[in-house]
Amino acid sequence: MEKLVILNDNDTLQEFPLEQKRVELGRDPTSDLCLSDQSVSRHHASLVRIYTEYYLEDHRSTNGTRLNGQDIKKHMLKNGDVIEIGKYRLKFKKQQEKSDENDLDRTVVIHPSVPQRVSRAKPANNPLTSKPGLAFIHYLAGPEKGQEAKLNRAFFTIGETGGDLALITKRHQGYYLLKLGGHTIPSVNGKSVRAGGVELTHGDQIVFGERQLEFLTGS
Repeated sequence: MEKLVILNDNDTLQEFPLEQKRVELGRDPTSDLCLSDQSVSRHHASLVRIYTEYYLEDHRSTNGTRLNGQDIKKHMLKNGDVIEIGKYRLKFKKQQEKSDENDLDRTVVIHPSVPQRVSRAKPANNPLTSKPGLAFIHYLAGPEKGQEAKLNRAFFTIGETGGDLALITKRHQGYYLLKLGGHTIPSVNGKSVRAGGVELTHGDQIVFGERQLEFLTGS
């Protein structure tokens, strides 16, 4: 199991096991991990599990979030990474497990995360190993109506941090839509998205609360 280790001059002060897919970090007492110092914003950052990986996301905090000495907005975590939030230093520790990469490709699991891609020669015309092409979304309704966004990152969020939140993640064989938080359930072509997510295809119509989007592929 992954965990955060709170450090003091490289000595362990406290360990916090990561038992849920989303962990809120901040000064607010309702935070999953409350860091009670004025250098920390009330809702400072969060950790989000996507398939087998955790991602660190800064929530426009006053003093920023640093990972291994670098300011970040969103970044995937690896074993041994050191997170700096205000005066706090947190080490991310991940239990190393052997897994079959093909099993990850065949199954969309309930607790989402993005596995790291292993570079290797691939046979032609194999849908399980071919890379998905360029994709983007077009907002048809909602606050971002008329805007387009390229899906050129490992994951793309839809909605509001701390509220209703969905995510489009890029895997080896395609793009998947997942529900992350809140009470609103996204739908694709009129069908609610199940717990493990749904693969998107060109022209799919996504409805998420007041937002309506179209998923498109190609140049």
